[in-house]
Amino acid sequence: MKLLSRTIINYFWLTIGVLLVTGFLLYGFLYLQIYEEIKEQLQLQESMVTKEISQGRKVNFPLVKTEIVPTEHLMINPVFKDTLIYDDIQKKDEGYYILRQPRLINGQVYMIEVMTTHIGWDGYSKAIIFIFVLIAIMIVVVGSIINYFSNRKLLWPFLQNLERLKLYSVSSNEKLELVGSNISEFKEFNLAINELTERAKGEYQALKEFTENASHEIQTPLSIVRTRLESISQYPLDEDMARYISDAKAAIGRLSKVNKGLLLLAKIENQVFPDEGALDLKKTILQQVEQLEDIIKHRNIDLKLELTAHEVKASPLLMEVLISNLLSNMLDYATPGATSTIKLDNNGFTFSNPGYPLDFEESKLFTRFGKKKVGYTGNGLGLPIVKQVCKRYRWDITYRFDRGYHVFKIVFLPAVDQ
Repeated sequence: MKLLSRTIINYFWLTIGVLLVTGFLLYGFLYLQIYEEIKEQLQLQESMVTKEISQGRKVNFPLVKTEIVPTEHLMINPVFKDTLIYDDIQKKDEGYYILRQPRLINGQVYMIEVMTTHIGWDGYSKAIIFIFVLIAIMIVVVGSIINYFSNRKLLWPFLQNLERLKLYSVSSNEKLELVGSNISEFKEFNLAINELTERAKGEYQALKEFTENASHEIQTPLSIVRTRLESISQYPLDEDMARYISDAKAAIGRLSKVNKGLLLLAKIENQVFPDEGALDLKKTILQQVEQLEDIIKHRNIDLKLELTAHEVKASPLLMEVLISNLLSNMLDYATPGATSTIKLDNNGFTFSNPGYPLDFEESKLFTRFGKKKVGYTGNGLGLPIVKQVCKRYRWDITYRFDRGYHVFKIVFLPAVDQ
């Protein structure tokens, strides 16, 4: 959930909670006030009746009852209560408040009972609730709108900087430019981010230079060692010595491939491929398959091609490396005699081949040197290079093992400026 949405939701529920509590308190306060006012009115009415009786006048007030009762009734406390009385005119029960109180007047005990209606409390309460709910809705809606635009304006620098951070790369030569703000916390955030990116960029450049220099420096000794081994192999050798030299040459070959793979990864990460242009991906796949045709026949692999012509804007070298690595991975793990498939359409392409489930964690599939197991002869950089090429062009690559098939799927996402 977005930060702006979260603040609006928090404000909404907080406001609702405050308004509910306030509404109940207001309702209770008004009810008590009206209750006390009615009680005072009944007491005043009872006092007027008492005065009339004491002056010997006949009481003829509406909703008033008087009767002479035994003296013992003086011990009864005044009773204030509400009751229902049937209204013949409206044909329904109406609510009334009753005050019943004994009084000693001119030597006689009178039980005086006065009544009054609820003075339309039900109507008042409905009107109060309606007005309160209407005001509450206005406060919540208007407050949420104001809060939304206010917070959006407040968070705008942060959101802009977040988008710039998503697009920023330490491999870029451009400096990270953040939107300024007059909020102290945002100023500190920008300062911390700038310092962090500068440190990361410096460390990245140092690592980049080290990788490039190390790879170049290693290549020359490797060539010398390979040449010397070739020269030694020309001399008469016994069986053990010949095997040692053969193993050394294989190790040198693998080390050379690792060195070239690391150089290629460094170039991909540094975007050192200016030869990008329109490329027929179907043609590239067919060329790579043709180059490996002898190996495919030798390993008795039934390769099925379902290709639709599709152009991409990419480096020819990177596309050859991408397809070659996927194809080599397929040939290394495909079951002989079974059908492997390469599909290409306008949405992406898929490499699928039958085989056994992975005997290592799937999360290490695209990790450099992640497949550490006995008997593994690869250089550990094929699929990581594929991953970097897809990342370079903002393509999505996924792997799954589905009903005995290893499936690598690459989806072409909308083109972006490189």
